[in-house]
Amino acid sequence: MEDFFKKLSIYGSIAKEEGQKIAQSALNKGKELADITKLKRDIKIEEDIIKSYKMVIGEYVAANDLLREDELVFDQRSKILKSQEKLEELKEKLEEISRNK
Repeated sequence: MEDFFKKLSIYGSIAKEEGQKIAQSALNKGKELADITKLKRDIKIEEDIIKSYKMVIGEYVAANDLLREDELVFDQRSKILKSQEKLEELKEKLEEISRNK
């Protein structure tokens, strides 16, 4: 019977060590996943900041009618002007419908 308890004690120690290893591994994996998530979030934030800076530059170029000689800018500026005209037409229609109610 004493051998049984000795073996049980040994198995218990092994199980405890393995349990601790598994728990530590899970903790490390959780930290790793948290770090990855944080890095992905930080990358997205920086990408969004870059997009907003580019938008400011684009707004400035469009508002001041700069770089007319650049074909890409000229084409995009033309599209903006067409969309602005369409926007005004739509707003006028909405205003007219609202007045007739």
